[in-house]
Amino acid sequence: MKSNIYSILVFAIGLTISYLISIQLTQEEKLLQQENIKTDVKTISFNIRDSIENHAEQIQLLVNRWHSIDDINKNWQADSDALIRINQFIKTIKLFPLIAEAQFDLPDHALITSDSEMARKRQLRARNHLPMDSAEVISSFIYASRASYSPDNEMEMELNLQFPIVIDEVLIAYVEAPLNINKLLRYKLDTYQITNYFALSENGIPLFSFLPEKMHINKITEQFTLSIYGQNWELMIWSITSPHEKDLFIILTILISFLAAISVKLLTLNIALYKKDIDNNDQLKRVDDECKSSQAKLIQSNKLASLGEIAAGIAHEINQPLQVICIHTDMCMDNLGSGNYHLVENSFKAIMTQSERIEKIVKQVGSFGRDSELDNYQKENPNDIFNNVISIVINQYKQDQVELRQVIPPSLPLLFCNKTQIEQVLINLLINARDSVETSEKKVVFFKAHVQDHNLYIQVSDSGTGIDPNKVNDIFTPFYTTKPLGKGTGLGLSISYSIIHQHKGEIKVSSEIGHGSIFTVILPFEKRTVTRI
Repeated sequence: MKSNIYSILVFAIGLTISYLISIQLTQEEKLLQQENIKTDVKTISFNIRDSIENHAEQIQLLVNRWHSIDDINKNWQADSDALIRINQFIKTIKLFPLIAEAQFDLPDHALITSDSEMARKRQLRARNHLPMDSAEVISSFIYASRASYSPDNEMEMELNLQFPIVIDEVLIAYVEAPLNINKLLRYKLDTYQITNYFALSENGIPLFSFLPEKMHINKITEQFTLSIYGQNWELMIWSITSPHEKDLFIILTILISFLAAISVKLLTLNIALYKKDIDNNDQLKRVDDECKSSQAKLIQSNKLASLGEIAAGIAHEINQPLQVICIHTDMCMDNLGSGNYHLVENSFKAIMTQSERIEKIVKQVGSFGRDSELDNYQKENPNDIFNNVISIVINQYKQDQVELRQVIPPSLPLLFCNKTQIEQVLINLLINARDSVETSEKKVVFFKAHVQDHNLYIQVSDSGTGIDPNKVNDIFTPFYTTKPLGKGTGLGLSISYSIIHQHKGEIKVSSEIGHGSIFTVILPFEKRTVTRI
């Protein structure tokens, strides 16, 4: 017995010494690599900004040629056709008038018009970042709206560039040209002007990503804010190599293999003893039946417990539209008393909008909270599932000051599943990730999805403290929890494992002390025979 203990102790000491030597040898190489990454960040950001500015200047030269409304009417068609013909990243160019539309003699598709006062207000509200007076316009200044999906292809993002036209010191219109961001950046990649893995987002909305399928999304080496005509984009850079990673991998593999051999031996002995004790087949069958019948109840209980943990966020989400409704109700009373009936209609519309918002929230929570056994397996849109899950937990994340970063394709194939059960699994993982980063300096949770080998891969990872490698195999055991007393029931991961198993999928976990944890859910897209819980 002692020899085994001494052998394990010596093996651990040797592994520790080897690891420290490896760290010492690779420290200089790591510093050099970090300097290279910083240079790559500057190169990519300059490349993107310079390319967009070059295309914008090309359009500005065209706009500067027009010195009167007659010039615009006369040369619009020829000039815009020439621009679109020589610029592969721009499909349309339009004019947003600030004076009477009748003064412009342009094709219908080239003039942004409004058929009602309400539509005109919506158009102006969407352009509230633009100066509407010539005194506020900076000469030859270029503006831009927030990036949005292309109306022709929802997988493409466009940056709408806007150019003021001032004639005789009067601001008469804005020329608007949507620049295809995805096509521009793919061209940069195809021509090897950009070779690093990176992702662009704006206010948490993904704009473009160039990542390998199996990239560890926690390994962001550098994050940088990229300003484009008043819009701030987040540029994230990933490192694809690490010094002496192969050597460390071999050492860790030996350790894991050794621990796995011991675990298998202990597990085999445990199973033999367990089977020996259960010598009554009838009793075993009865216990199994009772377990199956109670497991469905545990799933529902866990679901309600999850709602309890995020109830504060849901209440905050409902409280906001309620406050707006109260304000507009008071405004209705005041306007009715003073005879301002035209303002009452606006207040009623605002009240209806906020009521629909509350209805949507209650419907999402109610759909999640209902008994999942009542739901059938059918084809579901994964993006709808992700949106429902994020809308339920996002306010709790904000209250706890936890950042949720998403790398999700805008469209995914349909998934054959029980929608509410998959939502329950993802909410369990997101709640655990939130709790894991509670004491971290950087409270960041990553949510990533991609398609590989006819399967949907979903990753939830965090920047928390991580899990002891010796305890990773225990986290899916019922009633086992690493949370403080009273913080968790220890059923969330066990139930999640059962749900994914019945969907013929897999749930995997990898963790490292001090570097957080990664939970990966793998679900098949095609319909398979499922086992009901």
